[in-house]
Amino acid sequence: MEGRRIITWGLLAMGIVIIVGYSGFALAGYVRGPRIELATPVNGSATTTALITIAGRAIHTSVLAINGATTSPDIAGAFSERLLLAPGYNIMKVTAEDRYGRRVEETIEMTLIREQLTINPAFELVNSPTGRTFDEGTTSTGTTTTATTTSTN
Repeated sequence: MEGRRIITWGLLAMGIVIIVGYSGFALAGYVRGPRIELATPVNGSATTTALITIAGRAIHTSVLAINGATTSPDIAGAFSERLLLAPGYNIMKVTAEDRYGRRVEETIEMTLIREQLTINPAFELVNSPTGRTFDEGTTSTGTTTTATTTSTN
């Protein structure tokens, strides 16, 4: 009879451990609160494209906002929004809140670089000592420069 009692208590203890372990595993995400996993863009990057896409996944959230504007993730928590960057340094904030009021925020910092006009250094518009200047009909092909000149004499 003592053997049955040990087996019964052992199985009962094992059942309790399994139930508590599974409950802890299942509720771990809710205990940790909301999370944001950003896929694009990379924080601290620079771009020459003014229109970017912020994409990622929101886990255990009821409200998701990008720069204060609420957006809706799909059923799996994936979201994607397009934003227009201002020239220079930009800061975007992605905020997630769960139904218990817990809040998490991710900040993305990016720089929009305007494309610079490059000038061929072999071609200069300057007055020459002989009194000749380059005319408006100047053309440049490859590394060879051709120009029409006019005389001021």
